[in-house]
Amino acid sequence: MDSITKELLNWIVRRELKRIRLRYELEETVVIPQVDSKSIRLPGLGEVVMEKGKAIRVYRGVANQLANSGWAKMSEEHLTVKDVASMRWLESSEEGLIKLPDFFYLKAVKMTGNKGAKNIEIQNDLQEIIDIRLRKLVKLVFLKEAPTSVLERLQPEELLLYNLLKEALNIWQRELIYSDGGQQSQI
Repeated sequence: MDSITKELLNWIVRRELKRIRLRYELEETVVIPQVDSKSIRLPGLGEVVMEKGKAIRVYRGVANQLANSGWAKMSEEHLTVKDVASMRWLESSEEGLIKLPDFFYLKAVKMTGNKGAKNIEIQNDLQEIIDIRLRKLVKLVFLKEAPTSVLERLQPEELLLYNLLKEALNIWQRELIYSDGGQQSQI
């Protein structure tokens, strides 16, 4: 593969992963304000008066900023080190793909931002989950048609890879068999 093709592939993958991260950040979630009567302007909601303890729905990106400022607590549960370890164990013990929490990779990677021994533990467990699921995903690519129930268990990042690999394999097979270069001329 030449460098231009690699650069193009890299650009496509990065762009699609950014779209997944953006979809995650723009997904609505609930926050519980920790301050009373703060009037703030929120993207997509306009001017909002926050009342202590009264839940409001906001984009996840906004929710993270409110939580970081101490103005609100996010109502959704965060992944823990124990959750990631459990997912690794379940994934390694099951033949098929397990259902991971929505946006699992984004949430797990966010956890690795913390320093310390737990960070290394999370990274190791996360890498093992990725390795196991990648092997299972590659097997799926070779099926004529993967069951919908299995595809529903893929994370958005995995579905991207599955579709890229499946399309590349289909193109390769078509070109190998049906291109002019693959047919013998009749003399």
